[in-house]
Amino acid sequence: MIKHLFAACLVVLLWTVSCHAQDIEKEFENFAKKQQSDFEAFKNKADAEFETFLREAWKQYEAFTPIPVPERPEPPEPVTFDKTKPKLPPVEIKPGKPKAPDSPVPGGKVGTDPGVYVPGKLYTPVLVTAPVVKPGEPVKRTPVEFYGTVFEVATDVIDDLALSGDKEGNIADAWKKLCGKDYEQLVNDCMTIKKEKRLSDWAYLLFTKQIGVQLYGAEHTNEIIFLQMFLLNKSGFKVRLAKIDDRLKLLVAPAGTIYGVPYLNLNENNYYVFEPAPHSSNKIYTYPENFADAKNLVCLNIEGVPAFEMQEQDRTLFPQGDNLKIEIAINKNLVDFYRDYPQCGVVVRYKTPMSEELRSSLYPQLQAVIAGKPEKDAANLLLNFVQTAFEYKTDGDQFGYEKPFFPDETFFYPYCDCEDRAMLYSTLVKELLGLETALLDYPGHIASAVRFTGDVPGDYIMLDDGGKFVICDPTYIGAPIGVCMDRYKAVAPEIIR
Repeated sequence: MIKHLFAACLVVLLWTVSCHAQDIEKEFENFAKKQQSDFEAFKNKADAEFETFLREAWKQYEAFTPIPVPERPEPPEPVTFDKTKPKLPPVEIKPGKPKAPDSPVPGGKVGTDPGVYVPGKLYTPVLVTAPVVKPGEPVKRTPVEFYGTVFEVATDVIDDLALSGDKEGNIADAWKKLCGKDYEQLVNDCMTIKKEKRLSDWAYLLFTKQIGVQLYGAEHTNEIIFLQMFLLNKSGFKVRLAKIDDRLKLLVAPAGTIYGVPYLNLNENNYYVFEPAPHSSNKIYTYPENFADAKNLVCLNIEGVPAFEMQEQDRTLFPQGDNLKIEIAINKNLVDFYRDYPQCGVVVRYKTPMSEELRSSLYPQLQAVIAGKPEKDAANLLLNFVQTAFEYKTDGDQFGYEKPFFPDETFFYPYCDCEDRAMLYSTLVKELLGLETALLDYPGHIASAVRFTGDVPGDYIMLDDGGKFVICDPTYIGAPIGVCMDRYKAVAPEIIR
């Protein structure tokens, strides 16, 4: 009897649990539907509001004059160390102020919004997640070639994109039409590629352009620029359309300064003209407000090297005095990308990591040379490598304009100058010896300095944290560590770390 009663109770209990589980599942399903419905309502509201901004008459602004590229009057030839000179007592170099990551921009305001760039402070972007893709039919993707690498993107919803004109109403109509389509897969693909292939914000901006170029042809600039605006806004970036000389242009709000490009200051951010036409008008027409979901600035920093396919270009270097032959492999696709980077602060180049392709070919050879050596001797060997393995030429003589190199570019181009050598040497010392380094930015020259773990004699600089950094100058040919050029011993350099 008791067994039957227990069985009956168990059945009732399981039935009750099952019903409760079904209720919970139904409640969760209803909650998910409401969340999706609320999101769709919010999205539709943001899209509709932005359509209104696009449709209203755009306001005329006067562009600020481009900020000139900082001039660095470097010596036409490197200086050679005179080994016959009497050895002098070490000199303490007085440091100047630390160099801020960037400089204040005329017209800019200091804001507190996370999406506002404050010069000299770390910019933290707002996290933006890729849009949820609605379930449906199998996705057809289009191969898009970008710096020798093929990425696949679902482009069905934009294949037939065509603006009927460049008036405000034409642009608003195109926005409304595209927002009414299932564009989520397109944006999701783009944002996934950005993350998985380590595309920096600027690389992503160029990628959105390449999608348009491939789909519509390079001559259809209005459609390309509109597509860039749509994809970048939907990916959370502060860009906007403008009209200059009756042509559509893209305005980009970066976390930093872009030199040599006209710009506006709108809503506490500076918007630079992307690919400005030569001798274009200073009168820029644009709408008053940003797209509501565009929260982030376009960061110029490169945290990870883009994963482009390898187009190998080999080079052999012959540093003097060590009977060495260093053979390396450089990715030409990556160098092509760096060539298209905007003119920005030297710190952006300094903080960019070396590519794995270059690192894997270069580092084992250098590690074999310095293996088992004391810090001082190893640092001297690396200094001699940078001093003597590369030919010197100023940027002005080689390119006709100032061009600080990304690490891989120093190995690609036939010549390099003092800033390129100083950045490379600092990178090698940090990564191969594990020592802290600094750049010393003098008027017309950049050198390196190293914080050794032991007492290494030589000219040095004491920083505010009490660290002693010994001068190491990769452009003072033949000079060992601890020797500063005579002309800079009484000059206080700005410090870049």
